[in-house]
Amino acid sequence: MTLMSQLKKNPRVEIVDDERSMGNGIIITLKQGWSFDPMQDNRVAGADTIIEAVRLPEIARAYSGPYDD
Repeated sequence: MTLMSQLKKNPRVEIVDDERSMGNGIIITLKQGWSFDPMQDNRVAGADTIIEAVRLPEIARAYSGPYDD
């Protein structure tokens, strides 16, 4: 299994956008109920490498709202 497929199958991850071919990074969107900031609804983060991206969901914390949707 590749690191990218592991990332996409992570139960905390909703969307993975690999924009490295455009000169950007890998954008991770978490599922509702998770946040990169425990004080607010922050479900999006970016990484420059696949190694960094795979580690991002592990720093996410449970979040129960309010949501920005």
